[in-house]
This record gives sequence, C-alpha cells and structure tokens, in this order.
Amino acid sequence: MLLESGIYRLVYEYYEARILFGYYRYGESLPSINRICDVFQMAPATVRNALTLLEKKGLIRVDARKTAKVIYKTTPEELRKNAVKYFAPREAGIQELCESGKLLLEPLWQEGVRKCGEKEWQWFMDALSSPLSGAVSMPVKFYYLVLHGMGNGMALNFYWEIIGYVRFPYLVNREEKEAARYTGTENNREQVVTWLHEQYAAFYFDAVKDIKAFLRQHEKAVFPEGAEQVPFYCSIYRQRPQLCYTMVSLVIRDINRGVYTAGDYLPSLPKMAEIYDVSVSTVRRTLSLLNSLGLTKSYQGKGTQICKIVRSMDFSRPEIRESMRLYLESLQILALTIRRISYYTLQHTSEEDRRWLEEAFVKMQRKGKSFYSFETCLFFIEEKCPLSIVRECYGKMREMLAWGYPFTMLRLQERSLHEEYEERIQRAAEELVRKDYEAFSLEWESLLKHEEEIMRSRLERHLTAEKEE
Repeated sequence: MLLESGIYRLVYEYYEARILFGYYRYGESLPSINRICDVFQMAPATVRNALTLLEKKGLIRVDARKTAKVIYKTTPEELRKNAVKYFAPREAGIQELCESGKLLLEPLWQEGVRKCGEKEWQWFMDALSSPLSGAVSMPVKFYYLVLHGMGNGMALNFYWEIIGYVRFPYLVNREEKEAARYTGTENNREQVVTWLHEQYAAFYFDAVKDIKAFLRQHEKAVFPEGAEQVPFYCSIYRQRPQLCYTMVSLVIRDINRGVYTAGDYLPSLPKMAEIYDVSVSTVRRTLSLLNSLGLTKSYQGKGTQICKIVRSMDFSRPEIRESMRLYLESLQILALTIRRISYYTLQHTSEEDRRWLEEAFVKMQRKGKSFYSFETCLFFIEEKCPLSIVRECYGKMREMLAWGYPFTMLRLQERSLHEEYEERIQRAAEELVRKDYEAFSLEWESLLKHEEEIMRSRLERHLTAEKEE
C-alpha cells in the first residue's frame, strides 16, 4: 500500500510551486477538491491534507464548502526572485534529468505500461484524448501508470522526489498548453508510449531552455555567483521516523563485512551511539528491529549477541513488513534498470575505476564469496555513476537491500550461495576483463531478475506461514 504521506506531498508541492512562482495569484481560487481528486486520482482526505499544509504555510485560505483562495500577496519582482532562488542552485541537476530519466524512469514507465490493466489503460487513454484543464499531463499520467501499473511504492517515491526537485513540470503558461491531446486513431500501447516519449522530450527540452534563459537574465540579482548547487536528495517515505531504519542497514552491512561476527556481542548502547552518531534511544529501537529480523538476540544484563543461526523474522511487526516491501520493490527496480545504468556507468568511468571493479570480481571468485557481488556492483554505481540522481536513488536501494540479509543467511544455511552464483559471476568477471560492458550489463539484468523471483517467492511463503500460525 502506498503511503499517504508521500502522496499528499505531490499535491502540496504542485500548488506551492504554482503559487510561489506566480501561476496562481492573490485572490484567485484553486480548483475544487473534487476537481483536484480527478486530476491526481487521489482520495479527498489526501487532498485535504495537502491543502491544510498550504494553509499553514500562509499560501491559501481554506473555507468550509468553498474552494481554497490564494492569500499569498507579492510583487512580480518577488515572484521572479522566488523562481531564481529555487532554480539557480538546482540548474545542474535539472540539466542532467534527461539522461537520468532515460536510465532510471523510462524502464519503469515501460513496465507500468506492460502491467497496466485494461480498465486503467482505458482511463489513461480517455485522459490523453480529453485532458482536464489545469492538469500537468506528463508527470500526472506517468505517476498514474507507475502507481496502478507497477504497484511499486518505491518507484513512485523516486518519481515524486525527482519531480519535486526539478519543479518545472508544475510551471506552465496560463493558456494550459501543457495538456497535449492524443489524436492517434489506434489504441496501440507501443504507439501511445512512443508518442508520450516524444511529447515528454519536447516538453523537457523547451522547459530547460526557458529556465536557462530566465536564469541568465535574472540570477545575478538574486543568486550569488559561485554559490553552491543544491544536489538532488531522495527521502524514503515511511510511516515512522527513518533514522533507526538507516542504522539497521549500516549494522547489517558491518556484519556482512566482518566488522561484527556471528557469536559476538555488539558494543554497548553508548558505544554504538558513538560509532553511528545517533542517540541511545535510536540504538535501542535499532536493536529491537535487529532482534525481530532474527539476526540478533538481546540478553538482560549481557547485551545483544549476533546469532550464529538466523532465527525466524517477526512479521507481526508492521516495521518489518514495511521494510520487506521496500526491499522487494528495490529489487524490482534494480532488475528493471540495472542493464542501462551499469552499462552507462562503465562507459563513463575511468580505466582505473573499471580495473578496480574487475579486481573486486576476481577476488570474490577466489575467496568463494560470489554473493558479495550485489553489494560490490551497487556500491560501484553509487560511487562512480556521473549522474547524481542515479547515484542517490541507487544509494537508497542499496540501503534497502541490506534488509534482505536474513534471507541470505537462511539460504546459506540451506546451500552455498557461492555455488548458486559462481557460474554467473565468473561470466560477468570475464566480460569485464574483455571490456564487453554490454554483455556484463545483460548478465546483471538476468541475475537480478532471478534474485527478485527467488526472494519474492521466499517472502510470500514466510508471510503465508505467518498467517496460518
């Protein structure tokens, strides 16, 4: 289930941008709640949450049974300053989106189209043929496809964050020219997607060109020359605070790297707080989650011990179920995007960096630890891909993959994972040495699809067993 906290932000940021940058002006009314619900395909309660936040920020006034009115009053000069202050420090990130989108978003779009049911597809075609005024065609329709086609909350999460960062899809002229109308005679999915790609490319190119021209004209008066750019940052929306989840991933990585070994006791609470730069209360919550994952066991007066044999997970805890959902969703995104992204990264890195990756794969083979290849490959992309949006999103997914470690340990108890992956990793290593990066990337796509299938099946069995008990 997709989280409300993330969904309402889409509406909030959309109207915030339109107000602060002058699309909606003082005294004008926003569309009705029902109209906003139609445009974004959201529940009234979700839209009301977004409007409440806009009201708290002093941008609108919400009256019962009336449309919300804009109360933000400013001058044209201030509106221009608002736009410059936002776009100037993000210009570099905005310029790279075209390339990042091809690698990260386009495969998800294609998967959404493939999985989209007939009912959802018909709604989509109706929306393309008769677009609602006031709708941002590309973002909203893409969001809808991913939401209802893929059913992947993490993919949608990334999309919200990217669109929220670039913001310009929210800024269009008042003639509503953004809502392009599909006039094709056939309901062929491939044809429609091709048309959408063309529309998006044209829209993006024109928008970036306009933003650059606008900034060259106005930025000196507002944005200091040489000021730092604001990098893209992605938050993962959860129902609870995130810090302990991040710490869980860090501790699991340290276990995996041999910093802590099976049978050892973890450092004391104050020492863990010092090591990971968190509060003692965060450490306690983290240890509670590690216990529920079956990786550790806490003893009164003794501390927390790393289990030699992984115990069963406690799927009764919502935090565990949510994290496993995000883990599987991350695996799915990786399986869909790894081929393009790994190939692009290898093409755009130095010979020295590629040699490091080659050597890492050879070492894994020699030590009989082929299953470390997932961490190694994702780390390489997170560190070396020249596109910041890709690095950030892959970093978040690498963090989520750590939550699959208990399953990895259970599989190791059943059979050697090195034997399971040895042949594949051997081929991948040979392809790296031959500099056949396309073949290497295809191998990784196949490997991750295999891994997703196995882990999804295993997790479903565990959840079924939990329900039966």
